[in-house]
Amino acid sequence: MCLFSILISLYHKENPLFLRQSLKSIFTQTLSPTEVVLVEDGPLTDELHEVVKKIKNQHPELKVVPLPTNQGLGKALNEGLKHCSYDLVARMDTDDIAKPDRFEKQLAIFRKHPEVDVVESMEDGIRNRKLMIFSTIPTAAAASRPRRLAMMVMMIKAI
Repeated sequence: MCLFSILISLYHKENPLFLRQSLKSIFTQTLSPTEVVLVEDGPLTDELHEVVKKIKNQHPELKVVPLPTNQGLGKALNEGLKHCSYDLVARMDTDDIAKPDRFEKQLAIFRKHPEVDVVESMEDGIRNRKLMIFSTIPTAAAASRPRRLAMMVMMIKAI
C-alpha cells in the first residue's frame, strides 16, 4: 500500500458545488488517498463551511487547516505542506475533478520510474464553466520530464 496526501487550498470565492464535486472525485478513487489536507485560506462563506463540514463527517481522513486571514495560494499551500504526513503529495484545485483512476495511474508511474519527482495530468475538457476533468497519461514523455513543474494537476514526490 502506498501512503500519500492530497493538498487543496480553499478560499471564500470558490464555488461550493465545484468543491463538493472535486472532493467527491477524490474520495471515489480506485486508490484512496491516505489523507486529504484542505487549507481554508481565510474566512469562508457559510455554504463552503457546510460542504467542508459534511465531507469531514463522512471522511475522517480530511484534515482541515484553517488560516485566520487570506494568505494567497502560494502561502496557503506552503502551510498545507507542513500538515501533509507523506512524501507523496497530489495537488488539486477546488474546481478540478480527478478521473477515478488518477492516483492509481500516477503512483504506477512513480513505481516504474523511481527517478521521477513530478507526474502531471492533462485536462480532458471543461464542464460547468471552469470545472475541469483531468486524466494521467502514463507515457515515457511524462517520465522523461522529472523536474518539470507545470500548472497542472500533479503528484509530487518529496525530495
